[in-house]
Amino acid sequence: MKDFKHYCFILLMALMVCSCQKDEPMVPPVINAIAASDITNTTAVINAEITEAGSEPILKYGFVWTEGYDGVSTLNEGTVEYLNGNPQEGKISFELKNLEQGKHYKYNAFIQTETDTYMNKYGTGFDLASPEITDISPKEGSGGTKVTITGKYFTTDKEAISLELGSDEAEILEASETEITFIAPDGYAGDKDIELYLVVNGATSQSEITFKYLRYFTLNEEYIRSDQSIGVFVSGYLPMNSETNRADINFKINGKLCEVISEWPGDKGYTVTVQTPKDLQPGVADLEVTSGSGYKYYNKNNTLTVLPPDTWLKKNNLPEKQMGDGFGFTKGDFAYVLSNQKLYQYSPTNDSWSLYKEILSLEYNKTDAIGLIDEELLILQGKTLKSFNFIGDYSMARAEFPGELRKGAASFVVNNTFYYGLGYIGDVFQNDLWKYNIDKDEWTRLSACPSRGESTKYYRDCAIVKDEVVFIGKFEYDYITDTYKESKSSYRPEYHSLLIEDKIYSIKTDNYIFDSIKDGYYKYKSRLSISNFSFENNLSIRNTDCPGAYSSHYFYFVIDGKIYIGGDNDNLEFWEFTPADY
Repeated sequence: MKDFKHYCFILLMALMVCSCQKDEPMVPPVINAIAASDITNTTAVINAEITEAGSEPILKYGFVWTEGYDGVSTLNEGTVEYLNGNPQEGKISFELKNLEQGKHYKYNAFIQTETDTYMNKYGTGFDLASPEITDISPKEGSGGTKVTITGKYFTTDKEAISLELGSDEAEILEASETEITFIAPDGYAGDKDIELYLVVNGATSQSEITFKYLRYFTLNEEYIRSDQSIGVFVSGYLPMNSETNRADINFKINGKLCEVISEWPGDKGYTVTVQTPKDLQPGVADLEVTSGSGYKYYNKNNTLTVLPPDTWLKKNNLPEKQMGDGFGFTKGDFAYVLSNQKLYQYSPTNDSWSLYKEILSLEYNKTDAIGLIDEELLILQGKTLKSFNFIGDYSMARAEFPGELRKGAASFVVNNTFYYGLGYIGDVFQNDLWKYNIDKDEWTRLSACPSRGESTKYYRDCAIVKDEVVFIGKFEYDYITDTYKESKSSYRPEYHSLLIEDKIYSIKTDNYIFDSIKDGYYKYKSRLSISNFSFENNLSIRNTDCPGAYSSHYFYFVIDGKIYIGGDNDNLEFWEFTPADY
């Protein structure tokens, strides 16, 4: 009986406890998404805070996130990330990786029980880190300057980078997570701070970084010689001296003052022709350009090298004034010049001229091209072809040129065959090339030369033969297969060209060199200049200008590695040019 009473007491107490538990209310869990942390350009840590664990057992909990600005209020609206372990009141976190810079992300946090899913209504969001520029080097320069910016949140993908200076886009050279190297665009002449606008993966940098554009100068050549006229481009407005009516600007090479010869306005500045000092020593030199007020121009050239001097010697003149183009060539130990109807012979040993032959059958002042094949000198005048035989001392008519009359044509001799063609008719380039077989006395039309560019009047075609390869414009012509291919060399034949060993020397005249001012008018003199191209290093370099003055009519030839040039000016100057060995 006693045991029965004890059992009833325990049962009564249990029923009372159950009755009390049913009366207690359920406590729901409370979780809220809070601000993200540790944000980079591809990662972020999303956070939430559990302020109430609740009275129900928690089955799952974690985050739901998505790209964009739309809210995340259910688990079906994004990617769900479940966390492990038993949730405790306090902060929970999860790191998102491999995100896209420039995107906005939204996220929310949740707790799931047997009865419901709990999360706050709107969640929160974040933007990935924008690119930050901390430094720029150099901080000033000109268009074309190589510049590096340092910072963070960049990218190695150059295609994902947009960099503008003002309204001009820069060329990206290299890119990493912390550095971007670019070329400053040629948008400004100088004296201006330009802000950089950097966008990486669609995210814009808020860094207020500027690059200062300076007024600058560039040389037309990186290699110069003593007593040589060179062109220097000076950006922006060019100050003038009211007393001399010349540019109020000073040019110094290694501290030696250069003479200003002329200045010409152009795009974004002026091209100033200056004469280099006469006693410059070979080696790396320093060029300094300053205005009369003391402003120092930025040197856009990396280096300036003074080369050893060429040698010019004045020789005995042609016996009589040349009218129009003369044609020079060498044969044996002598040189010859065909001027009008007269064929002169020159002896370099004695520095003497003599009239070798007067070819009366030639039209006066009409020669367009010549070609020497063994003992036969071919002379083309318009469409008329004649030859002079050195052994028989006679001339004879040859087959007429079948192509159209033209100007500025190219001609050359290779494998005992004379070639002629190209040039222009009116304003139109001609692409036809012809060869003349002296044994058969016949012309043959060859494959057309590919297009050489836009139509330009007064363009002169030039061809040069080196190692049996014919260079015409940007093409190499194979005379055996009669085919063209684009040349891998940067050499382009122009003006009048001569081959000496592995270098090609091009001769031209410029008629814009300032001479003096008389009665308020500018007077200019012509300049004959020579430049050479080396196949060994694929480099073109200016030589010193001829001390004489020439118009566009002159003759030239090569003997023993020396170039001889004569002109049609009143003084009939004749010069021997020996290139410097460098």
